[in-house]
Amino acid sequence: MTKVIFNADDFGISPGVNQAIFKAHAEGILNSTSLMVNQQFADEAVKMAQKMPNLSVGLHINLTNETPAANSDDIPLLVGADGKFKNGFVKLLILSFLHPKKLQSEAYLEVKAQIEKYLKTGLKLEHLDGHRHVHMIPAIFKAVKQLQTEYNVPRIRVMNENLLNTIRQNRGCSYLFDGGLIKYFLLRFLSLINRHTEKTYFYTILYTCKLSKAQFQNVKIPAGYDAVEIMIHPGMPEIDTGKDYLWDENILSPYRTQELELLLDKEILKGIR
Repeated sequence: MTKVIFNADDFGISPGVNQAIFKAHAEGILNSTSLMVNQQFADEAVKMAQKMPNLSVGLHINLTNETPAANSDDIPLLVGADGKFKNGFVKLLILSFLHPKKLQSEAYLEVKAQIEKYLKTGLKLEHLDGHRHVHMIPAIFKAVKQLQTEYNVPRIRVMNENLLNTIRQNRGCSYLFDGGLIKYFLLRFLSLINRHTEKTYFYTILYTCKLSKAQFQNVKIPAGYDAVEIMIHPGMPEIDTGKDYLWDENILSPYRTQELELLLDKEILKGIR
């Protein structure tokens, strides 16, 4: 039987997200999460994870928001004068083609520093993935793949979702209007450039941050995969609303609540095969 991995991204980004992940594991079907070690509430997340020994935890590589784990003087391509990351996904993608070796070198230093910080928590490093999918950018992916080998990390998230397979199984077409389809083609294109295969199938890129029960009525995993990863973003916006620590308004999205409710519904597992 194919292993089903429900992975919650953004562990450590806010108290609301942390509490949602804790609840989704304790009361629902969440069995994996990705920790952002360079976020304000990462220590809180680690303490929670230590109370959940059956929760698989990996590193959510962050190169776009807040402060780095490495010395900022060593990664000028990534960090601005204020000591914070200065590039979004698009700028990093452009840098990957303009300055591939320099970006790879600096990404290696920063991701290595984040891995070292992660390992100091005592948690087992089960996987690597990226905030905003930055790990899929070619020069960055080369650095991440090198570090995967050096630290013997079991897997890297790869965008190998079969578009036609997903469309046949879902009636919703929100991806035509919210950029989901564009994101899919971009990330699949980058996956082909990276030439890295995984035995874990990825599902849900078309419905990022907008998952509902409708996406789990008839999910058929293509042959040849040992597992399927479903990326999900649960949260409790009511905890984070109005707080001055917020830098990402997506944390307050009502879809965060919807995805938490999804994880509390164990019936959806019956629709995945």
